[in-house]
Amino acid sequence: MLFRDRPAERLEELFDREVEVRRLVEAVGGRALTLVLGMRRVGKTSVVKAATYGRLRVYIDARVFEERPYISYDDFLNALRDELRRLLPLHKRLAELMARVRGVSVAGVDVRFEVGRNAPRLAELLEAFDQWAGERGERLIFIIDEAQELVKLRGRTLLPVLGYAYDHLRNVAMVFTGSKAGLLLRFLRLEDPRSPLFGRYAERIDIGPFPPELSARFLEEGFRQAGAEIGRDLVERAVELLDGVVGWLAYFGLRALKNPGTALDETVEYAKRLAASEFCHFVQYTGSRRYIHVAKVCRQGARWSDVKRYLTAAEGREVSDPEVTKLLTNLVNYGFLEKRGDLYVVADPALRLALGDLRC
Repeated sequence: MLFRDRPAERLEELFDREVEVRRLVEAVGGRALTLVLGMRRVGKTSVVKAATYGRLRVYIDARVFEERPYISYDDFLNALRDELRRLLPLHKRLAELMARVRGVSVAGVDVRFEVGRNAPRLAELLEAFDQWAGERGERLIFIIDEAQELVKLRGRTLLPVLGYAYDHLRNVAMVFTGSKAGLLLRFLRLEDPRSPLFGRYAERIDIGPFPPELSARFLEEGFRQAGAEIGRDLVERAVELLDGVVGWLAYFGLRALKNPGTALDETVEYAKRLAASEFCHFVQYTGSRRYIHVAKVCRQGARWSDVKRYLTAAEGREVSDPEVTKLLTNLVNYGFLEKRGDLYVVADPALRLALGDLRC
């Protein structure tokens, strides 16, 4: 069924995305590092999971760190340990290799990591993955979903280990997804000469919203599969308001199967509340309400000069050029704005709607 309340797991559960899936399959077959980028709820996780279904993979969901101001190395290892607890009962040889890593103890189907100074080194864990995959004649896909959250890591950097894996672990393919593309790229520092990943090639796969005609087909096919008849007018209104974001289209579809008369209004209101909550959390984290003004002026697209003029008028005093640039850059990095030519645009339709009466 197309209308799902969770990410797709298999290819047959995806709608369209053939190009993105093909590119990802090719990338993990030969590239060391692949970035899958796109705004929230456009289906990045579904594409990655479906394209790698049945393959050797280790999947870490860094969204668990989203509400935290910082994370420790032990926090990251805990997320990896949880994934290993899923894998080890299925793969005896992996358990044997893990047991050889310093700081790791394996007992039956359970695995434990030492903490602090005795914690296992990520390089050694990745080496065990590389050996396991090599013995099987396969490549292991090491996935970190929403990997930009690792920019919050304190006390240790992962970049040297990632650089080592890139250069030496031929049986490991790294795939990092990010809804905050600028922040993820800042974390990886691919263009910083001082970074261990400087000069390394990263395959980039962008996942975008569906265009209007594909959004309509998605909804029509979903209703057809469910044996429901939904009026064309309602489908067209949903396509217009939800702007191709597949997560919201699927949510609307599920609600419309129960109550088509209220489904769209309920979807829009829920989407607005969630988008407002995410944006207000960012505003509170940064401590600057200027971001609200900037986002509002960019709802339908604005140039740098428009933003400066708006801020100056709103505050009754001159706002410096570097400050305007910083505000816009941060909103782009955190995925709230997209830069399209000379225009800065709020890409998420739910946030565009929420900004009309936003109170943080």
